[in-house]
Amino acid sequence: MTDILKVSFEFSPKIGVRDLPQIDGHHQSNVPGLYVVGDLADAPIIKVALNQGHEVAEHIFKSVLSGTSSTDADVLDVAIIGAGPAGIGAGLALSDLGARYAILEKEQPFATIQNFPRSKLIFSEPRSIQSRGNFWFEDARTEVLVERWEQALEARELEIRQPCEVTGLSRASHGFDVQTSTGVIKARKVMLATGRRGTVNRLRCDGEDLDKVRYTLKDPQEHRERRVLVVGGGDSAVEAACDCADAGAEVTLSYRKEELSRPKAKNKERIERYIAEGKVRAELGTEPASVSEDAVVLRRGEEELSVANDDVLVFIGTKLPYAFLRKLGIRMQGEMSPGRALWIAAFAAITWCFYVLKSGTQFSEEAGMYVSKKQLFPFAADHVLGWIPDFLHVDLGFRMVDGAFWGTVIYSLLILGFGVRAYRKYPQAVQKKRYLSLIAFQWLFLFGIPELLAPFVISTFGESGWAWQLFGGDRAWKFYGLSVPWPLNIWALIDAPSWTATGSTRVVIGWLLTCAFVSFVAIPLFVRKHGERFCSWMCGCGGLAETLGDFWRHLAPRGRTAMSAEMAGRVVLLCAIPVTLLILNDAWGFVQSDALSSTKVFAEKWYGLTVDFMLASVVGVALYPYLGNRVWCRFFCPLRAYMELLARKFARITIKSNDKCIGCGECTRFCQMGIDVQSYAQRQRDLDNSDSACIQCGICIQVCPMEVLSIGERGEVRLTIEA
Repeated sequence: MTDILKVSFEFSPKIGVRDLPQIDGHHQSNVPGLYVVGDLADAPIIKVALNQGHEVAEHIFKSVLSGTSSTDADVLDVAIIGAGPAGIGAGLALSDLGARYAILEKEQPFATIQNFPRSKLIFSEPRSIQSRGNFWFEDARTEVLVERWEQALEARELEIRQPCEVTGLSRASHGFDVQTSTGVIKARKVMLATGRRGTVNRLRCDGEDLDKVRYTLKDPQEHRERRVLVVGGGDSAVEAACDCADAGAEVTLSYRKEELSRPKAKNKERIERYIAEGKVRAELGTEPASVSEDAVVLRRGEEELSVANDDVLVFIGTKLPYAFLRKLGIRMQGEMSPGRALWIAAFAAITWCFYVLKSGTQFSEEAGMYVSKKQLFPFAADHVLGWIPDFLHVDLGFRMVDGAFWGTVIYSLLILGFGVRAYRKYPQAVQKKRYLSLIAFQWLFLFGIPELLAPFVISTFGESGWAWQLFGGDRAWKFYGLSVPWPLNIWALIDAPSWTATGSTRVVIGWLLTCAFVSFVAIPLFVRKHGERFCSWMCGCGGLAETLGDFWRHLAPRGRTAMSAEMAGRVVLLCAIPVTLLILNDAWGFVQSDALSSTKVFAEKWYGLTVDFMLASVVGVALYPYLGNRVWCRFFCPLRAYMELLARKFARITIKSNDKCIGCGECTRFCQMGIDVQSYAQRQRDLDNSDSACIQCGICIQVCPMEVLSIGERGEVRLTIEA
């Protein structure tokens, strides 16, 4: 039943990405003094992990420990758990700093790399990054790399204690007591650099404990002239099957699905060629049912197939060492706790209050003061905070302002402050331009002109003349129709009910024509060249999502259910059309004379309350810490749905990939629209709006450690990088 639910309901930020521990900007976990580095902390590239360990160790000793060692000779400054690239990088830094440290390794240094297939070429990517600690790292075969590194470790005389398995951790007056297989080790701080390889996923069938069943491929030549069953459908399984076939083995590949969709394009092409040539026998849609000394029984539905066999190689993934991490007290990202639940509730409450006040004020004859226009808790006239809307009603000299104005001020400041943070966070030039664009559009078109400049000019020049006409007369708010077009802003194509000033007719007609041009001419032309980049470069909602919401972009739900839920935006788009028509004209006027007011009020009030207020404002922002920063844009925004329909037909922009993807999943994790970017990259498929909700923000390009992705145009030849 659980498996059925997993297939039928896929709506989770953890689908398609690796689970990560909860760490701060300096890699400290939720356990104070315990740091997590390397592949376990989202550094899947060897060079990146090596440098990360070095940098975090430097920070711990120089800043946290202030460059001083304990007066107790039995207490280490830092205990490093794991002698992989990150652990060795940390050891190099601490050794150079003169710190008292030890690297605790239960097997041997670089154990994971030593288990790579013999002669596998390991690349020293990214080329632009230099290895810290003067540690040699260049492109090399597995055995050459391991030999060079072992020589380097011996020359550097790093303090590595092996075999030394860590079994527990407890608080002590000096910091930590680290329980190990060789005794208790005292340390002020601890760095966890064990990598992600906890326990391998097992076959869960009879005979899986036989010696013939292995979970790594050391040397394909060991299987020469033997009957080998490879279980799995990813890159590791496909490479193992092909390498064993090249070595002279009789290879059968078993995979539980009917199609090999997971491997990278190059590996998929290779295995399909080997299958066609008869070098590899593929039994798709099968799983091992039992293993014996000379055969394996595969099950395909109700059918069972016996395959003569000498060796079984299993590549069906590994599990994180969750039990070990929980024993250390480490929580995983996104894990719900009382504190996080309270934070999410508090954030939602603050968001609600903010948008209730931002809805503006209206004068109440009964209360004798300005009250909240929405009259919602806790700011209604008879509520305890009902005085705040009147307090926010202020005369600036050239205009009266209320909660709507002050809310826009705060909104703009949030985009500015967190926009500067994001500008510094993402180093690519295109990302810096993007954040500058978001800040500029908010401060110019969504605040400066409509809220300050236009009212000031109109107040200064009076109700006539060119300034009056240019800045919208008594309709300066129409400026919002230029940067918040229909159907996101239905008032871009609708005028207010009363015309009170001289020349209003000309002003109104001019604005309606201009806003119609933006929605039905400018937007399609923009989409033709730039796809849905409006959402990530200019939109006010997107501005807050990309800046303040950047903290939670990795929480975007993924999976088939999440993709299906994106249809809600088209529903809102379909609703926006009749709502606009109902407010423009009385569609049922021939039925009853008073239908104009009733239909207008119904359409205006309920659409505005449900879509503009609840979905776009409160829900869209309140759910940032729970469902990521694009809940409104992705699932409900009618403008994005409108642009997506256009983009599916004729947008040129796409994200292309070369053949260097290593399957780290960073692109998928950071995609705020919940797209499995990695699957496109591995298969070298164009990522565009023909089958995705991509808004072309380019963060996936930014975070890719292998420079796999790039912006291009549909129809361009894919990039191929030769080894």
